[in-house]
Amino acid sequence: MTTLGDLASGFGPQDDLRHRPAPGGRMRDSLFWQMTMPDEQLGLQIYLYLTDRGKTGYNVVVWGPDDKPIARELAAGSIPHEMDFDDFEFEGLTVAQPQLRRTAQVGFAAGDVRLEYNFEAIHDAFSYHQNPDGLPTWFAENRLEQTGHVTGFLEVGDRRIELDRKGHRDHSWGPRNWGVPHHWKWIIAYTESGRAINGWIWIAKGEWGFAGYVVKDGVTVPVSHIEAKTGYDPDMAQRSLDAIFVDITGGRTHLTLERFGLFRLPTNDRMTTVISEAACAATIDGEPGAGQFETHWPADYLQHLTEANR
Repeated sequence: MTTLGDLASGFGPQDDLRHRPAPGGRMRDSLFWQMTMPDEQLGLQIYLYLTDRGKTGYNVVVWGPDDKPIARELAAGSIPHEMDFDDFEFEGLTVAQPQLRRTAQVGFAAGDVRLEYNFEAIHDAFSYHQNPDGLPTWFAENRLEQTGHVTGFLEVGDRRIELDRKGHRDHSWGPRNWGVPHHWKWIIAYTESGRAINGWIWIAKGEWGFAGYVVKDGVTVPVSHIEAKTGYDPDMAQRSLDAIFVDITGGRTHLTLERFGLFRLPTNDRMTTVISEAACAATIDGEPGAGQFETHWPADYLQHLTEANR
C-alpha cells in the first residue's frame, strides 16, 4: 500500500484509540462506519462520539428511499474513564480494533437492528493533513479516513443482508466548532474492484478548502482540489453530484452520485447545524459503485434557501 505526497499524516501509534486532553484542555473523539448498498436500496451508518469526561452517544441509522429512515437508534450516556476503542461497549454497540488503523469489528443489537460489521482496510489510513489545504483547527486536531472491505450481516426488522462488500470509516479527534463553516460537502464512493474516492469541500471564514484522496491500483493519491456541480431539491436536499477530483499529480478522476435515500440529523450546536446524509449510486470514471454524500448547513440559512426556492 502506497500513499503519494510529502505531507505527513501526523498519526501516532495509538491514534485509533481514545485520546486524552492536555492538562486543562478538552478532547472529543468521533468514529464513523458506513456502507451504501444501491442493489438493496439501503444506506447504513454508525456514528459514535466520546468526550474526555466520559460523555458518549451514538446514532445508528438504516435508510432507503422512504421519507423516514427504516431504523434510527439513538443513545447517550457515559462510560468509565478506562474504557477504550479496542474494547468498547455501550447500549448495544460494541467496538474492537484488532489491528489499529487496519481492522475494526463493530457490533450492534438494539431496537430493530442487528449488525456485525468486520472491516479490513484496502489502503493506509489517510489524514487530511496530507492534503495541500490541510485540516482546519475548528474541525479536529487530526482525522483518519479509510475505505475497506466489510463482511458480516445486517438485520433490520425481518430483513437480513449478508455483507461482503466495500465500506468506509473515519475517526476524528479534537474539539469541533460546528458553527464556523458556512457549508461543507463530505463524499465517499467506492467500487467493488477496489477504486475509492473520499472528498471534503468546506467553506469557512470566507475561504474554500479541499481534502480527500483517490485510490487507484492500490495507490492512494491526495486530492488537490475538487470541481463539483451539485443538484438540489427545492428544500436543498442534495440529489446528485458531478465532480472532477484533481489530485496532487494532476490526475483527474470523474465521480457521479445519484441519491436514492436521504435523512437529516441536527447537531444541537448553537448554530442549529443540520447534517443531511444521502445514500447514492455512484460511478468512478464510469465504473459503477456506491457512495454517501453529506452536507452541512446552518439551519437558518437552510430555511432561507428553502423559502427562496418556493
